Amino acid sequence: MLLTSEIVTSSNQAIRAGGAHLFWSGNIQESLRNSITEFGQSAPVLVRETERGLELVAGASRLALLTELNRPVLARLVEAESPVELGLLYLADNAHREPDDAMRMRALRYFAPHLDRNGLERDILPRLGVRPKSKDGRLLLDWLALPGAWQDLLAGGNVPLAAGTVLARMTDADRDAVVGLFGSLSWSRSNAVNVLTWLFEAGRMTGASVTEVMKRASMHSMLGGDLSPKDAIARLCAAARQARYPELTRLRDRFDGAARAVTAGTRWRLTQPDNFETSGAELTLRIKDADQLAAAVEELNGMAGAPAWKDVFNPGGDDA
Repeated sequence: MLLTSEIVTSSNQAIRAGGAHLFWSGNIQESLRNSITEFGQSAPVLVRETERGLELVAGASRLALLTELNRPVLARLVEAESPVELGLLYLADNAHREPDDAMRMRALRYFAPHLDRNGLERDILPRLGVRPKSKDGRLLLDWLALPGAWQDLLAGGNVPLAAGTVLARMTDADRDAVVGLFGSLSWSRSNAVNVLTWLFEAGRMTGASVTEVMKRASMHSMLGGDLSPKDAIARLCAAARQARYPELTRLRDRFDGAARAVTAGTRWRLTQPDNFETSGAELTLRIKDADQLAAAVEELNGMAGAPAWKDVFNPGGDDA
């Protein structure tokens, strides 16, 4: 593997692109488009000579823009024979980029058939901005053992890296049951991990499959309807939490309803601070002057006789 000092000018049509080692190609930055349009090509692409002519090693965006503008291409010749060498040169040319987990997964999937785990850990992870022995490093390498469909979702940014821990504990059937949750919705890290964990633990707790847990919770009916993505995720999270913690969810719903009734029309906030380990509640309000303090006291006096207080202090009702 060698970067030579030989730089040539080629027609844009004479360079073949599309190799698997171009694993981050596809998105052209507008700043690069503006720069090449105004000033021309400031840095050569990398190419290698093959029996079929010149093959692109790095610089897919530059080549695409120069082709679009029908301009010649400045290219630096490199010597690279193996897929690993091609991938390393591509990473070197893209060293200025800050990869996210999706980009890291695309890179690792390229190198995985050619390097063992130690090689990936030693030679590839540092080039992706990941410490080899870090938690993220272990998670990324563990993801390579998951089915390709899930790797596609991570590489596409549909599922967070942290979800790999619970996905690895699931059976193929359980993973198949939840894959539909991530096709079209954009999940936060916490929501994704929580939903998967709650569904998995609910199945273990009841001796049911994840498919059965989701069916009982009517979760599939929450997908593809008229709900906004935000509302759909909120309902899916609530359904999974209820499946995992049915009694706690019942208490929470009853308490929240009572709290809304007690504080209606006021600025007070009424919460249960310790997950119902005690029967107490917490009232909070922020004030900034004496007038607001007087108004808050008046509101508090008005709240004191609300009938819903009995459900605040005893959200379990007669069963508590």
